[in-house]
Amino acid sequence: MTQMKFLFTLLLVGLVQLSMAQTPKINEDSVYIRQHYTKMERMVPMRDGVKLFTSIYVPKDIASGKKYPIMLNRTPYSVAPYGDTLYKTSLGPSMLFARDGYIFVYQDVRGKYMSEGSFEAYRPFIPNKKNATDNDESSDAYDAIEWLVKNIEGNNGKVGTWGISSPGYYSTMTTIESHPALKAASPQAPVTDWFMGDDRHHNGAFFLMGTFAFISGFGAPRPVPAAKARPGFSAYGTPDGYEFYMKLGPLKNVNERIFKGENRIWNQLMENETYNEFWQSRTPVPHFKNVKPAVMVVGGWFDQEDLYGPLKAYEGIEKNSPSSSNRLVMGPWIHGGWARGKGESLGHIRFGSATSEFYQKNIELPFFNHHLKDAPDPKLPEAYIFETGANQWRTYDQWPPKNSVEKKLYFHPDGKLSFNPTPESIQKGKEPAFN
Repeated sequence: MTQMKFLFTLLLVGLVQLSMAQTPKINEDSVYIRQHYTKMERMVPMRDGVKLFTSIYVPKDIASGKKYPIMLNRTPYSVAPYGDTLYKTSLGPSMLFARDGYIFVYQDVRGKYMSEGSFEAYRPFIPNKKNATDNDESSDAYDAIEWLVKNIEGNNGKVGTWGISSPGYYSTMTTIESHPALKAASPQAPVTDWFMGDDRHHNGAFFLMGTFAFISGFGAPRPVPAAKARPGFSAYGTPDGYEFYMKLGPLKNVNERIFKGENRIWNQLMENETYNEFWQSRTPVPHFKNVKPAVMVVGGWFDQEDLYGPLKAYEGIEKNSPSSSNRLVMGPWIHGGWARGKGESLGHIRFGSATSEFYQKNIELPFFNHHLKDAPDPKLPEAYIFETGANQWRTYDQWPPKNSVEKKLYFHPDGKLSFNPTPESIQKGKEPAFN
């Protein structure tokens, strides 16, 4: 019993120390934001009259005549907290931006949370708009930027956009038929194709568990603007996912037993099982033409959600807008790992340095400062790639690198992989391999 009490005391002390180690940093950032920024909320009109809820943080010293660029983040995941007196605990891609001085703008996209209108997941781009009702995420971004540069006091007329995952997609869309004030964009782990490789499908294979859990909330009806979304499904009745889905039976039972046909995004997924016009119209890749702002696409090698997106977005701009300023950064990160934590490890694998901090300080902030604040050119390479194993950042003047060769990996017995095919596969004329 004495030993148990001793162990419990050690655990309690450890938890208290951990809490004390984490809390001051959060409080320090929160205090800094409140001391240096003023928050305001506005309903920003789009060309068709729909108004989008927009949360704006402006440096207090604009009163002395200082001017700052705008950093815009458009999101389907809420700009919370709502209310002029309630502040975010962090601003920008990292707190380095908040301390450097920017105007930060967060906007609920059309049909989400406190914004008006109807939501459409990855709304198809309309190339030749004929009237105000022809709107998409590119036009909504254009209208938002137009309003911001005209109405937000203390801005220097330059705008940058960024976002991770779905907000990364919205950053991507700002680069298509972009507003003249948009000078830099950083789509990070951007959703680029929900069928071929991002989130819901990978090469057409449906990711059932992740999709059901996510879409149960993300696709739930929202009849009127609301600060809180409907919660996702939680009545699994078992901690065993395999057991739940075996008992659920065929996919049609999801609607019959749970969604009752009300979840529009789930219905769209079920109705479009092949790479048809529905999916093809939702990828921005064919529309990367004459991209004018500088672009820096960011992704993580260990991102199981959106590894496809950043590589495909970068490739699409290179192919369809070859004269554009377009860069790629790929690090040893999970989904969004470059924006949180130090990036020193993944599980038990160590990378030998704080890769996320390096990226934030030496790549991300200098990129935006150069294009939005006329800071010196950091002379970033075309591709900044972290090589695991060697644990080194490599720089390239193109991606894939010159003289690189694509190879196949082959499945071997006992769970092994090799660049050499097995004798059995050669004899049978089969090559169980993947690129």
